[in-house]
Amino acid sequence: MEERLQSVDEVVDKYARRSTPLMRKIYVFVGCLFVVFAIIGIWVPGWPTVSWAVPAAYLFSISNERLFRWSLTNRYFGSPLFDYYATGKTIPKHAKYWISVFITIMSIFSIWITTLAGDPGYGQAFIAVVWVIGVWWIFAKVGSRE
Repeated sequence: MEERLQSVDEVVDKYARRSTPLMRKIYVFVGCLFVVFAIIGIWVPGWPTVSWAVPAAYLFSISNERLFRWSLTNRYFGSPLFDYYATGKTIPKHAKYWISVFITIMSIFSIWITTLAGDPGYGQAFIAVVWVIGVWWIFAKVGSRE
């Protein structure tokens, strides 16, 4: 298992990258949009916060070191992001189980709604395939920690 990084400086040194000036502007714009969505999640029940902050932090890590540092240290979602990066981009094992439960519940609900809407089966099949891929990805590709 990879050793836990102890400081924001270590995380920034390991994960911050540079991109072209045009791509940096695009990444910062999209990252800021994701931050707005994450901020909405602070006040709207059921709207994810960290789920929007993770891709924002990634986009900042490849475009703007100052914004990447900010995303790792802000008071609303900085702590979970720092833990994610400091532990080698892993999530707690119990979180994987809850994520898969929520993906399953929402997939079943979406299949039910699609059926009620009169879809002949193509939409339901697509949702089921994406559900299986999503759950597989969480367990096979995302690292976990205790």
